[in-house]
Amino acid sequence: MVRMIIVDDEKAAVDELKFMLDRYEDIQIAGTFTDPGKALETILINGTDVVFLDISMPEMDGFVLAEAVLKLKNPPFIVFVTAYDEYAINAFEINAVDYLLKPVYEERLDRTIQRVKEKMKNKVKMQNEVNAFIKNRYIEKHSSRLPLWKKDRIYLVKPQDIIYCTCSAGETIINTNNNEFISTDSLNHFDEILTPYNFFRCHRSYLIQLDDIKEIIPWFNNTYAVKMNNNKEHIPISRRKVKEFKELLKL
Repeated sequence: MVRMIIVDDEKAAVDELKFMLDRYEDIQIAGTFTDPGKALETILINGTDVVFLDISMPEMDGFVLAEAVLKLKNPPFIVFVTAYDEYAINAFEINAVDYLLKPVYEERLDRTIQRVKEKMKNKVKMQNEVNAFIKNRYIEKHSSRLPLWKKDRIYLVKPQDIIYCTCSAGETIINTNNNEFISTDSLNHFDEILTPYNFFRCHRSYLIQLDDIKEIIPWFNNTYAVKMNNNKEHIPISRRKVKEFKELLKL
C-alpha cells in the first residue's frame, strides 16, 4: 500500500485529486491539507510515501515545503501540481519527480502513479537528483520563508528576520533576533538565497544583513569590524571585501 498526502491551498482542488486517487486500490490517502504548515508537521511525525504538492501557496510555497521534507532521513516522493505551465520544464521529467498541470486528467494521473511505483525501486538515486533540483528552483524563486531546523522542529523564518550567518565545524549557524538555528547547508548556500535580501558576504565565515548593522568599527590593517543589532559579537570585514563594503554603505 502506497501512502499519499495531498497539499493544496484550494479545498476544491484537494477534494478533486483525492476523488481521483481513491479509485486506486493500492493507494491510501494518509491526509489532505490546505495549510502547508500542518502538512509539514504531519509528514515529520507520521511520514508518507508520496506528497502531491501545489506550488503556488501563501506563506509557504511548494518549493519551500519540498526542500524541508527532502531533508528528512526517509523523504517522500514529490509530485508537483499547479495551474501554471511556467513551471513545466524538462527537469521535472528527467529527474523523475513528476509534474501535473491543472486540471488533472485521469490518463495523465495514471502515468504519474506508474512512474512513482517504478521509481520507488531506486529511491535514493532519484531523491538526490530531486533534492538538487529543488534547491536550484528554490534559489531562483527567492521564497519568502526559509525552513530552518532547531532540535527536532522546523521553523519558517523570514529572511528579513535573520541578522547574520556564520559557519563552524562544517555547519552554518543562523542568528535571528530571538533564535539560533543550525543547518548542514553551507554558508555558500545561504549566500545564494539571501543576497537578494540585502545580505553581504563580508568574510569567508560570515554573511551579514546590511540593514541590521548597528556600529562600524575601524579595525587593523585598514579593515573594519561591525556590531549587529541585538548582538555583541564583533564581525570582521575581510581585507578583500573592504572596498565593496564601503561602496555598498557609501563610506
